[in-house]
Amino acid sequence: MATRSQLEIPQAGGTADASAPGPLPAGRRTVRIVLLLGGLAVLALVFRAVGWPALVSNLARIGGWFPALAALYGLAQLAFALGWWILFDDGRPRPAFRRLFAIYLAGDSFNYLAPGGVAGEPLKARMLRGSASTGEAVATLTIHKHADLFAQWIFVSLGVAVALWRFPMSLAARLLALAGAGGLGVLLLLLTWGLRRGTYSPVLRGLARWKFLAVRLERFQRPAADLDGRIRDFYRLHRGRFAAATGWCFLGWCGGLLETYLVLRLLLPGSGWAAAFAVESLAMALNNMLLFIPGRVGSAEGIRVGVFLVLGLPAGPGAAYSLVRRGRELAWVLPGLLAFFQWQARGLSPAEAGKQP
Repeated sequence: MATRSQLEIPQAGGTADASAPGPLPAGRRTVRIVLLLGGLAVLALVFRAVGWPALVSNLARIGGWFPALAALYGLAQLAFALGWWILFDDGRPRPAFRRLFAIYLAGDSFNYLAPGGVAGEPLKARMLRGSASTGEAVATLTIHKHADLFAQWIFVSLGVAVALWRFPMSLAARLLALAGAGGLGVLLLLLTWGLRRGTYSPVLRGLARWKFLAVRLERFQRPAADLDGRIRDFYRLHRGRFAAATGWCFLGWCGGLLETYLVLRLLLPGSGWAAAFAVESLAMALNNMLLFIPGRVGSAEGIRVGVFLVLGLPAGPGAAYSLVRRGRELAWVLPGLLAFFQWQARGLSPAEAGKQP
């Protein structure tokens, strides 16, 4: 899938430039700062409304369980990475899974921190230098995004159905939940249509209509067409591998469901799988609408507390749950950033970096 980041397509069989992305323009940087400050303000308002005593008492119920919850999510991360790894051509040696997992974590950290949730995809392609050609790297990343979105849509649709069936939500909340699941489905259909039609070469042809870009983009036309052909051939010849990738990604999303279930059992012992599925899917559907906020700071917490209230659950446990979730997300950002900075600072190819202890 084409991203908002600057990812050039070198000649077929080449490798991606390993340099780090340049600084953002001042205007975009200002907008991100404003959004971040707005999110922090929302975060402060949410926790002020809940009250510090209620928040502290609920967090105390999590206590020493937090490290175990954070570690348990490693199974979900492994599932997402396996969904990517299985897409590489099985006729040639695949990248070592240990190295691919480190690259996945690095890209996932950038996806989490940057608005849009796609900034880490060009980084993954760059970090794969020496392990796969640029064409194979970009093709597998594109197909993995498709499989991931397909799995997420299935997960959200099932969860929204459970929420509508088991909880007496207001009409407005029901419509918003359906809109979240429907919007994700529309995005999936558009991506599926785009992959069948061609993802990269149509974009380049459209940009080439501008005379001042035509000459500069000419050398990318053939590699882009080859890349689109590679992607179409994969869907024609390897449907089983796409299904397997979707299955692994679905298990990854279920990792968040398991985490939510365990946290709810600690905060609200009477809660079951239906409540966990409803909380996880509704929060996911609504949070996808706010990907433009850096790290979804404040918006994610507000939505999670709001989901608790919509489902008839107390706000105090909802605020504690949102903080536990934020803490776990940040805990998994750290190893991804470490993998990136090690790769960048050492100036080694990923193949060499993967051999380091």
